[in-house]
Amino acid sequence: MARDSNERYARLREIQSMDVKEECSRIWWLDMGYEFPWDFSVAGALAFCNSVAPPQMAALLVRTGELTQNTQRRMEHFALISLEMVRRGFKDERGRAAARQMNRIHKNAVRHISDEKKQWSISNEEYLFVLATSMLIQIRWVDRYGWRRLSDQERTAAYLHMREQGELMGLKDIPGSYEEFARFHDDYVERNFAYSPEAVTLWQVLRNTVIEPLAAWLPKRLQPLGRKAAAAALPALLTPHMRKAFGVAEPSWALRLAVDTALKVRAAYVRRQPPRVAAAYPDPLPTPSFPTGEFRMEELGPEHTTGRRTG
Repeated sequence: MARDSNERYARLREIQSMDVKEECSRIWWLDMGYEFPWDFSVAGALAFCNSVAPPQMAALLVRTGELTQNTQRRMEHFALISLEMVRRGFKDERGRAAARQMNRIHKNAVRHISDEKKQWSISNEEYLFVLATSMLIQIRWVDRYGWRRLSDQERTAAYLHMREQGELMGLKDIPGSYEEFARFHDDYVERNFAYSPEAVTLWQVLRNTVIEPLAAWLPKRLQPLGRKAAAAALPALLTPHMRKAFGVAEPSWALRLAVDTALKVRAAYVRRQPPRVAAAYPDPLPTPSFPTGEFRMEELGPEHTTGRRTG
């Protein structure tokens, strides 16, 4: 158990003392790797699902086939790129290379599926939505289910990190503050989320990416039961707009209450634990594609970007 609240909140005090403009990525990394690793894992999976929910995005992604045919590899490589950007930050060349590779993957995907019959594209607004949702879903989850709420310093750091990422990816008209980005995101969701068969297809292949981290914090002997409970809880974890897009039925009030209570009980338990000493993600991080954890940035992504077969 944590000896006292002074110890438990030591890292927050460290974060509050940092220069948010100079160390935005470092602050976001301390939250992801140390303060809320489980929350960021679950909410990160939900954020990815949210990013593919709009009909136009879902149609494009189903057309590429990467998420439906190479789901595990696609999610693994996406996670590695995202992790590199946060862990290294954008003052580091490897962090900047990760942002460039993310951009290259998306541009090559559009080019790969376009032909004389249809020219696919991802608009600047769509890119901005994906960037915003990657930040907001995690922040809103932590504020509701984390062992503590995020401070204004942490929200500002998240925004500044995402703004730097967007600038490196060549995005235009990035909203000027965290609050403006949140309003942009919510307005986009209201205007663009709707049911589509393609979104349903993507949800079916992505739902396990939410189930697995939900159960991962349990002892191994309880994880099979945890996965069943997590699968049953999924409708209560999706926003109304996500349920609409994915064709998921409205959860009962009893399920919503049970899920909300369980997650808040977990938060109370975590609050009483000692602060994490080591990062949740080793460096280097072994993965199925890269067992030693060593890789070159240009190796990440689909075959149309890397030249490596994905099958």
